[in-house]
Amino acid sequence: MSNDFFDELESDLIWEEWSAASQDKRAETPDFSATIEDNYEFTKKPINTNNTASPTATPAIVTNNTASPRIANFNPNQNKNNWENEKISNFNTSFEVPHIFPNLKPQTLPPLEKGHTRIITVGGHNEVGKNLSVMQYNWEIILIDWGLQFPESTMLGAKYCLPDISFLIPLKDKIKGIVITHGHLDHIGGLKHILPTLGFPPIYWAKLTIWLIKKQLEDAQILDKAKLFVMHPEDDGIFNIGLFKVEFFRENHNIPDACWIYIETPNARMVYTWDFKFDFTPSIDKPADLSKIAEIGARWIDLLMSDSTNSLKEWFTQTEADIWVELHKIISESQGRIVIATFASLIGRIHQIIESAEKTGRTVFLNGRSMVENVRIGRELGYIKCNPNTIRRLTNAIDSVPDNKTIILTTWSQWEEFSGLYRMAYWEHPIIKIRPGDNVILSSNPIPGNERWVVNLMNELIKLGASLYTKDWMDIHTSGHASREEQKIMINLVKPKFFMPAHWELFMRVAHKKTAMSLWIPDKNVFLTDNGSIIDIDADRVIRKNKYKLKLEDIIVDGQWIGVATSHIIDARGQMMKAWVVVIVFKADEKSKALLGPLKIETRGLAYLDEVREVHRMIIKKARTSFENTVKDIPDIEEKELIKIVKKDVESYLQYKIEREPMVIPTVVYV
Repeated sequence: MSNDFFDELESDLIWEEWSAASQDKRAETPDFSATIEDNYEFTKKPINTNNTASPTATPAIVTNNTASPRIANFNPNQNKNNWENEKISNFNTSFEVPHIFPNLKPQTLPPLEKGHTRIITVGGHNEVGKNLSVMQYNWEIILIDWGLQFPESTMLGAKYCLPDISFLIPLKDKIKGIVITHGHLDHIGGLKHILPTLGFPPIYWAKLTIWLIKKQLEDAQILDKAKLFVMHPEDDGIFNIGLFKVEFFRENHNIPDACWIYIETPNARMVYTWDFKFDFTPSIDKPADLSKIAEIGARWIDLLMSDSTNSLKEWFTQTEADIWVELHKIISESQGRIVIATFASLIGRIHQIIESAEKTGRTVFLNGRSMVENVRIGRELGYIKCNPNTIRRLTNAIDSVPDNKTIILTTWSQWEEFSGLYRMAYWEHPIIKIRPGDNVILSSNPIPGNERWVVNLMNELIKLGASLYTKDWMDIHTSGHASREEQKIMINLVKPKFFMPAHWELFMRVAHKKTAMSLWIPDKNVFLTDNGSIIDIDADRVIRKNKYKLKLEDIIVDGQWIGVATSHIIDARGQMMKAWVVVIVFKADEKSKALLGPLKIETRGLAYLDEVREVHRMIIKKARTSFENTVKDIPDIEEKELIKIVKKDVESYLQYKIEREPMVIPTVVYV
């Protein structure tokens, strides 16, 4: 199973749909091109640097607290850097983003011998997302990716999870940079939360990825502090980040500007592929450069770390060209409205849909803020090319366009209270309601664990009379990850001495290990790691797994706070969810502690209607008896201890009498 669903957590977790007021305000300019030009202006600012850039020197970037966010267009083979032309958003879309990392007990890494290289897997194993790896040589550190993850079912109330970087905080002055593999949120989504904690180390990646990062940091109101370097994989070659030599080279995934990374230290040469596939007929990317990969492999690579997601799938992953054929067939043959639900980061898929719309004379209406933003970015960077009148932001102006001339392109994070498609299906969307004759295309993979909800949504769409198309019935979605034959090609081209399967579940990585061993890599040269595992490479280029393993917490973003999933707050939510709540209010004399008047009680989720009076009567009687007996036995008891005893007595009593264990909350009001 692919983790492509992670491509668009961003859209609906962080941002709501445009408000009805905002839609009405801008309904007068439904033309998408006019919307962009009205709200963005071109600026060009030079970078201020006191040293010249060279292939062996990390360039300097100077930032200040100006109103205009800036991105450095870095070419290490030139003697100067220029700011890219960019459009600056004037939308007032800022919101509070938590930046304060939990104060966890610091962990001390085992000492690293001089001249050795260390690799630490922080996230991405036995989970979907939260990708982060740390590489250290002597006392210099670089980070690879910085993603987020959907919360587990036990992380009640959490929006998403972040990698545990508490062990890095004491070492933040040693971090020389962050290199990013591609622009999906499981690889970049944590940046806006963690950058302030580590002092804003510089970030390096290709243009589209940097622009996606820029938008997140801008909304988090920290873009003016960030240092972003735009890389050019075809031209830049090898450059230095401190003592690390780094080179980007393009790969195929399901988002443009995805790259592999070559990293070299004085004693090791490594290749990170992370999410990749070999697509020889991609929608808007170039096919992977096999000769370049072979040239990298000729450098005597010590370690290959490679994506294991589809390691159980035979042959090759389906190409995007096949998806275009099926999508265009549905669009050209459908008579009514077409609603396509996908992820806003699937720029290639969006380009295919817009291209088909132009060929069939339809107008594409964009629903969801990230869909609007990513299409804007895709157009500005040249990945989406179309007549400006073909695409519009979704407003009430859609009513003036015939049904057989419309396509509604909506985000689909598959989180029911946020998903644009969910709102349309359950008639909660302010503009669009699914109705008979609509054609709904689900061009994505379901989230693991959310399959039941997806089935419920599909049932609802069919009940409403819509024609439904999914990847199980037609080729309208494909994975962005390499299947077994592609994994073999990668290993054969890179020719690593050691191999580390990466990503997802252990059984996937074990299957990838078996594939590597079926070629020529011996068992002892394959490393299966978990989050927290440490691998050291010695001066003789021999790789060993360190006996020490980091103890990493599950870090959650909970509203406007960053917390720990094992905290008492999450435990309390779990108890309330399973056993419900009883609140008991005692009114007592401040001096004698004698009860004054009847007890007040509130319960939620505890008793059924026909038993509520009896259960309440039992609770009140037991609570009064416990309170009065405790005060009689210990007249000078502190309130905290009194409440604890009453709470325990009532909970035990209810467990015995009605076999339920609610959370009991006693409160004493003294008068």
